[in-house]
Amino acid sequence: MSLISEVNSFLDNISYDFSSVSESFLGTYQSLKENYSTLKEFRSEMDFYGFRNPYFVVKGVRDSWKDPFFRQTATKKKMTFDRIQYSIAAHRIAISHFLDAAEARLEKRRLTGEKAIEMIQEGDLELSLNPDGVFNFDTLPHYPFRGEYMLLLSNLPKDERLSYRKIVGLLGQGKQSVGQVPRTPQGRRDAFGPAVPMDADLKIKRTMGPRKRVVTSARQHKVHQELIVDKYVRKCLGIGYAPLGYNVFIMDLMRYYLKKSRFERERYTSIFPGIDPDPDETVFGRYGRAIAKKEELESKLEGLKVHEKSSIVGAAAYYLVCEDRSETSDIFNIEFNKVESAIDRFKKLGLLEGKPLITDRTKKFLDYLKAEK
Repeated sequence: MSLISEVNSFLDNISYDFSSVSESFLGTYQSLKENYSTLKEFRSEMDFYGFRNPYFVVKGVRDSWKDPFFRQTATKKKMTFDRIQYSIAAHRIAISHFLDAAEARLEKRRLTGEKAIEMIQEGDLELSLNPDGVFNFDTLPHYPFRGEYMLLLSNLPKDERLSYRKIVGLLGQGKQSVGQVPRTPQGRRDAFGPAVPMDADLKIKRTMGPRKRVVTSARQHKVHQELIVDKYVRKCLGIGYAPLGYNVFIMDLMRYYLKKSRFERERYTSIFPGIDPDPDETVFGRYGRAIAKKEELESKLEGLKVHEKSSIVGAAAYYLVCEDRSETSDIFNIEFNKVESAIDRFKKLGLLEGKPLITDRTKKFLDYLKAEK
């Protein structure tokens, strides 16, 4: 059997049942891991035989690309390699959901992730779901585990296809920031003024006479890399979240930045593999302020050598923006009195300044005044 046939046969036989993940947690996780390992071995072998760039003409073989057999074989190689890339990305995402969901208790110790699963598999501990984890099992049935990305995409209804495009577009766009830059002798030279950088927006001041123009300032746009560089991961995430909707995706993404510390985002995988550890706050609307506040609080706590759970800091920052107790408790799986205690601690440390939080009593009084008017 040729390598192409072997790979396609393996992919065609991949199947999972996600109807009751909590009951089949360990078995499904183990199957995902084993298939993921096999897929990576296949990809390594395909890389060795040039499947990644199959149209590359062998040096010294003139006009070989014109041969129909060569083109047909190259096309099969490319399609098979793309298929296995989508399958690997889907498995990588799914495994991350399981790892972030797993939790086990050993006396007073709390184990999470792979260590928790290892202890549970040995039969020493029982599985529980991690309240600080960021996972969504509802997305699992929709990923292209068999590499059938194009088939799934073509079958999406119109509204889901729109969600898919918004998600993939968001993950593929670069983050932009604008800053003042000095004028330098290098770069593009204005016809009637000094030289300015090539990628700058110009503010031109006109003086007397049509030829007397002076560049007064320049703003340089810095475009960073995509939120997720790997295009296969981006597209798999789009397919997985499309049936759930764009808002569910944004909420999961916001929870990731609010629950995970920078240390965790830089060093560990997540349900958004390879995502930029620096959040693009403009994506989240007004809730971007919650992410900014969380980053600020964690930075100050680190400077004071004070340790706080990242999810607690995120919950406090989120409440400072939304001012909704039940919503904060639901999103962070936490009793609100713990959030209040954290906010009090931050105030005593001088980390929260300005207008105090609005209490329920104050809200009722303000509503009463509005009613009287």
